[in-house]
Amino acid sequence: MKKHFWTAIILLLLVLAALAVLRTSSFKQREQDVIASMQTMQTPGSIKFFQIVSDSISFISLGIPAIFLITGLLKKKREFTRKGLLILLSIALAGSISATIKRTIKEPRPYEVDSRIKQLSVGGSNSFPSGHTAEASVATLGFCFILFRTPLPVVLSIIWALLIMLSRIVLGVHNFTDIVAGFVVGCLGLLLMQKVFDRFERSEPTAKAEG
Repeated sequence: MKKHFWTAIILLLLVLAALAVLRTSSFKQREQDVIASMQTMQTPGSIKFFQIVSDSISFISLGIPAIFLITGLLKKKREFTRKGLLILLSIALAGSISATIKRTIKEPRPYEVDSRIKQLSVGGSNSFPSGHTAEASVATLGFCFILFRTPLPVVLSIIWALLIMLSRIVLGVHNFTDIVAGFVVGCLGLLLMQKVFDRFERSEPTAKAEG
């Protein structure tokens, strides 16, 4: 398991590095061509829809695990508490990783470098990677593999995450490479935090036995 963990981490870092290089190539112009084309196909109604989807990020990604955490604390259900806390801390870690990369690479937003692309949502700081996508990815992976694991919530979670990613592109605040990088960062955050939780829980019985 330890070998598989580090293999996954290394692969994710390699993908992230490859995306960082790809964003400096001619592919970036193709991304912007597609984004500009996508925006021309939008209506006031579709733009409003994507703005609502984009703004839903924290209500769902933080709200659902927070409910599990609070329920676990109030009803003394340790498993609920663990699951909610794991996802929330994973989101926080992914956000920290994303913010660090943003400040290091300083990738401009699509609308900042291409006059054809309109800013239709709040962009925040730099573009690479997408913080919204990192957060939605952690939440969705957590919903699918940790909280629910049943077909309907899993399908709804995946659809929601894909709509979040699409909304950030349509609204002109992210490139496709930003979105993929955000997903990678989300995976990194969840994997690393899961490792921390697993190590802590393995050490718990030893600590109790010594006590």
